[in-house]
Amino acid sequence: MILFLGCLLLFFALYALQLVLYTRFGLKHIHYRCYFDREEVDEGDTVDLIEEIENNGLLPLPWLKSEYAVPRHLNFAGTHSAVTGDTRFVSSLFYLRPYSRIERRWHITCTQRGEFLVESVRLMTSDLLGTARLSAPADDLGEALTVLPACEEVELGELSRRIAFGELIVPRSLLTDPVTVSGTRPYTGREALRRMDWKTSARTRQLMVRTEEHVQERRICVCFTAQIEEFGRRFASEETAERTIRMAAGLFRLLTERGEVFSVQSNCTVHGDRLATLPGCSPGYYHQLLQNLAALDILPEEPLSNAVEIPPDTHVIILAPYESEDVRRICERCPGAEVITA
Repeated sequence: MILFLGCLLLFFALYALQLVLYTRFGLKHIHYRCYFDREEVDEGDTVDLIEEIENNGLLPLPWLKSEYAVPRHLNFAGTHSAVTGDTRFVSSLFYLRPYSRIERRWHITCTQRGEFLVESVRLMTSDLLGTARLSAPADDLGEALTVLPACEEVELGELSRRIAFGELIVPRSLLTDPVTVSGTRPYTGREALRRMDWKTSARTRQLMVRTEEHVQERRICVCFTAQIEEFGRRFASEETAERTIRMAAGLFRLLTERGEVFSVQSNCTVHGDRLATLPGCSPGYYHQLLQNLAALDILPEEPLSNAVEIPPDTHVIILAPYESEDVRRICERCPGAEVITA
């Protein structure tokens, strides 16, 4: 009987000791870090989310569970996860020996464009007998992952297909194109010698000069919106808005490949600022537009017709989820504008 009581007393003493040790030091020496292996990918690509857990203490952890929340558009392969609203909840279980380190990789498919972060991570463990539960948030959650939108082919209208490369002929301009000649006229003494038409001068027996067309650099402005609501009513789905964004990426790529200098104006915002760019055409300009589309907010605060300021002599391409009253207002302001809808 005394031996039994002694063993029982020893058991409770050991239990109390390990309970105190795990309660005070169970998570104290645990260092956790998670991060994406790349900072930027394309829509549909696969990336790795890396978890690194290190135990720098003497206490072994019979189990350590990490529960984290990520956007639902990051699809985890080979694991069970729960999706609530726009958030996906994933859990991972580890066993840690003293002074050990574990690295785990999750293969993730990026199903939609956006800027994504690991929103939160909570670590949970217990003592050896599972009676005391410990939990703490993790702090090192890595940098944001930028998912660039995929490019969807866009069919331009007849006017856009007929616009030639280079300059655009206009009624009057300070610039002329020596290649585009509309005729000849008598020499007045004010024209440059490079414009002399010697063959015509010899035939007519008087000095003649070539008449060159007045030109200016062609301007293209893409008025873009992904709004799905108008007058407080929803006219398009988020899926249609995302398709519009992919079409915008395809349109920007097409104009860049053709060497067209274009600007972009939108009522949608990027990090709180309305999307509006100066004219450009370089690969870097195109990549910056893709990054803007990745961070685009599809719920603008003002109509597109109020947000855009279109300079004169500009070919306007309007890209929208649907042909709204707002789009029709811009068409009235800019006759000849081309409308592309999803």
